[in-house]
Amino acid sequence: MKDYYSIIILFLVFTGIIFIYNLYVKKKNEKILRQEIKDNFGKIHSKKFKGKIDGLHNRLGGNVSEITSNDLNLDEVLAKMNHTMSKMGLEFFYYRLRDLILDKDELVRLQEKRRLYEGKEEDLEDLQFHLGKLGYFKEDILELIEEEIEIQRELEVLAKVFSFTALYILMLFISLRAQAILFIFALLAVNTFIYKKFNEMAMGRLEALVRLKGLFYVSEGLIKNKNKNQVFAEEINEIENILRDLAPLKKSLRSFGFLTGNMELDFAETYRNVLFLSEARSFSKSQKYFKKYREEIFRLYYLLGKIDCEIGIISLAKAYKTGEASFGDKIFGKDLYNPLIKNPVPNDLDLDKSIILTGSNASGKSTYLRTIGINSIFALSFGMFFGEEFEIKPMKITSAIDISDSIMKNLSYFMAESKAIGDMIEDESEKIILLDEIFRGTNTIDRIASATATLKYLAKNNHVVAATHDIELTILLKDLFSNKHFEEKIEDGDIKFDYLLKDGPATSRNAIAILDNLNYPREIIKEAKNLSRELEEK
Repeated sequence: MKDYYSIIILFLVFTGIIFIYNLYVKKKNEKILRQEIKDNFGKIHSKKFKGKIDGLHNRLGGNVSEITSNDLNLDEVLAKMNHTMSKMGLEFFYYRLRDLILDKDELVRLQEKRRLYEGKEEDLEDLQFHLGKLGYFKEDILELIEEEIEIQRELEVLAKVFSFTALYILMLFISLRAQAILFIFALLAVNTFIYKKFNEMAMGRLEALVRLKGLFYVSEGLIKNKNKNQVFAEEINEIENILRDLAPLKKSLRSFGFLTGNMELDFAETYRNVLFLSEARSFSKSQKYFKKYREEIFRLYYLLGKIDCEIGIISLAKAYKTGEASFGDKIFGKDLYNPLIKNPVPNDLDLDKSIILTGSNASGKSTYLRTIGINSIFALSFGMFFGEEFEIKPMKITSAIDISDSIMKNLSYFMAESKAIGDMIEDESEKIILLDEIFRGTNTIDRIASATATLKYLAKNNHVVAATHDIELTILLKDLFSNKHFEEKIEDGDIKFDYLLKDGPATSRNAIAILDNLNYPREIIKEAKNLSRELEEK
């Protein structure tokens, strides 16, 4: 009898230790999470993440093309400027960057609402704490609710039968005592097999279902604190109404746990899943609600992402001391800078007239194009910008700065760029167009002729900034475009840049000087300089 009691006690103690340890780790991680939020809010930092972040964008679309997104380094923006606390918030951040708000009144309302939250950091941090409990999980909740998965009837029956494994273990202890150990291991192995098989048949969505319950759990946390926080009341009231509608689905998920993405914290939950097979038993039952409540679940995901993203933007604005964009009929900026660059040099912008931008290699032309693009994106996504002053007319932004990705799709550079610019021509709406070295992939005469005709056409109804090395364009387009340039100085044989935008076309070139600095043979340098002078005179 002693053996029997000792084995049962050992099993109960083992299970108890797991759940007590889980509770301890949970409290410890919550404390760490709160401190992390407090330390980072309003400071320059970026929350690291892994996995896909385009769930909302893929389903809702956007008006910023893939080429423009790559040109303006929006992936780098996400990597270096992410102040969100959850996957939903990060996905909303990305979606908003890829879908500009082109309605002036909506942008103004966004700014006004953000002002209401000034001085309410504690409330915002409290909401971030609840959202941070979900974190950046890898499972795709939106995919879970879009496709129905059929589970074999036999597997469902097995899940029901072996959901009582804990009871079977106790019975084996009573009847077989010490000899029960092998049977117990066999039972746990069967449960593990059923759980894994169920997850395979559900195409990995069993854990996504647990994440869905986590979505409900976090939503309930926001609702409980709505009277205390007094922020995002409109969104939280809508979340409360959605949860009320989703009551049947919530009930079907009652037996599910809540995964956090933390290995230590989720160990006890995984142990419970295998022991009781609660998720496997509930999968088919809850799946019938996905079709019925698809829109409500999507809306809940969207709202949580919106709240998390907006709090992140408030933190970001404080960290970078951003300004509020104004929305009128001009495109004008003072001391705009690129937030991705360490120690950036600010420059002004006046797009009352389209701009031809010239200058030497590495003088700052491409950076200036990206500075215009990133500030325009943030202004029309969040009503904020990086600099002293910025007025913009709500309109689309498109570019052809670096389309190297297209070359990988078996298109020549010239063909890929021509196709991208062709899309700009086809879209007749007013827009900001950013171009770098237009038609660089073809011969000089055709390039200058095609570039002149194309830029004239684009400038009729759009606001164009075109960077080029072709000085001829500054003369051919002087009536339609204003000329701006960057320049360098050569001091003691070294090339130095101030990265400051200046009026007029560039008057200097540095290609030969760079070759000289790289110790090319004197014969090459001398002949290159002579030829350059001859060509200039002609």
